[in-house]
Amino acid sequence: MTWEEAKKLVYENPDAAVDLIVESNEAVEILKGRVAELERKIALLTRDSSNSSKPPSSDGPKTKPRPQRSKKSRKRNPGGQPGHKGTRRELVPIEEVDHVEEVLPEACESCHQPLERETSQVLGNYLRCQVTDIPIIKPQVTEYRLRCVKCSCGATTWADIPSHARTGFGPRFTAMLAYLTALHKVTRRGCQEIAQTLFGIDISVGSVCNLHEEVSQAVGPSCEEIRQSLPAEEVLNIDETGWWSMGKRIWLWVFTSARMALFTLSPSRASKVLRETLGQTYSGILCSDMFSAYNAYHKGVRQICCAHIIRNLKGLKHSCRSPDGVKFPKWMLSEIGRMFGLWHAFKKGRVDRRTLVKKSVPIRARMSNCLQTYELSADPDVARAARGLLKHWNHLFTFLEDERVEPTNNAAERGIRPAVMWRKICFGNQSEKGQLLTARLLTVTRTCFLQKRNSFEFLVNSITAHRLGLPKPSLLTTSC
Repeated sequence: MTWEEAKKLVYENPDAAVDLIVESNEAVEILKGRVAELERKIALLTRDSSNSSKPPSSDGPKTKPRPQRSKKSRKRNPGGQPGHKGTRRELVPIEEVDHVEEVLPEACESCHQPLERETSQVLGNYLRCQVTDIPIIKPQVTEYRLRCVKCSCGATTWADIPSHARTGFGPRFTAMLAYLTALHKVTRRGCQEIAQTLFGIDISVGSVCNLHEEVSQAVGPSCEEIRQSLPAEEVLNIDETGWWSMGKRIWLWVFTSARMALFTLSPSRASKVLRETLGQTYSGILCSDMFSAYNAYHKGVRQICCAHIIRNLKGLKHSCRSPDGVKFPKWMLSEIGRMFGLWHAFKKGRVDRRTLVKKSVPIRARMSNCLQTYELSADPDVARAARGLLKHWNHLFTFLEDERVEPTNNAAERGIRPAVMWRKICFGNQSEKGQLLTARLLTVTRTCFLQKRNSFEFLVNSITAHRLGLPKPSLLTTSC
């Protein structure tokens, strides 16, 4: 409708003009709602790992890169910083050196005359440099000759193959294959190639799988020991991630403390996994994100991961177009940023814990004020987020009072990250035995890492004990 037509309609038929205006306003409101809904869907589809719980690997190559600061505004250049303390590889003690070569200068650096060994004076002092290499690896092959003995009764008896020799491969080689798979994500066929290329050992892929199964049985009692001891740990960080087994999606859980870690695979992501692992109740401090399974299970002391809260607030800011959807996350992110600045100052030793707690009081007060201000927001997403944080208010700042607790769940996330990398290479498991092997190898290697122990030597000792029928080494002690 043109301006002239609208003007004519107003003068000739005012009622029709009013009806048209009302209908137009209704249509505009409907379209506004539709646009808001589409904008929300677009915002949800464009979320990435920086503003949601999605893993970084899901961002994809088309993800918008983070804005780079100009070189002038950078506070820190890449690489070694001016004045930093240098590090170098330490020389091996002389008693551990295998070969020594004396190197003499060929000419005088002053007069440039040749220096003959017979006529030149060799002084007693010298400089040292070392070259480290590995020798040509030749496998050690032990042959067992099974003899036949004739008894005085006339019967003949053949000797049995010793129990520790029945697999055809020794404990160190067997442990190496498991070590390569668990810590370096080498496939079964990759293990076969490494054995042939580096060690000259011929082995089939099927034999690699059989040796892995033996390793699983060897470390099983040690992992069960971890499972039994886990509920007694005072602080636990827990996380879970998706896994694939026999074409179905299951869940890999990690339970980690300062000295041990337990991995378990389950078809469930519900709180029953927590009850099966920790018992009906857990008396310690549980650190996790705000996933409903943790909320349903643990009613005691908790620490909710602040990094997850930050990502959720960024996601809210990204997806909401209302004024509250901008102001609320901006205010909360500002206060959390101040809290983390204070925490980092404490970790660097610039403030003590008493000062940390004291200076956090006004920050917590402003955060509480922000949540109470927006818990009745007209934006349902903002109100839901504010109410959720208020509901878990007592679980946000446990790290201020307890020195054993961190504000984030990084301990569990760092523990589960190697498993995620492994999953992207192996695409999960093809059997229940494979599930068990995965969980046990992850448990052993991560626990040894936390205890600063040699996981390869632990595997060797476990396999040796398994073959000889000896007591298995413990993951609860500091020695293999």
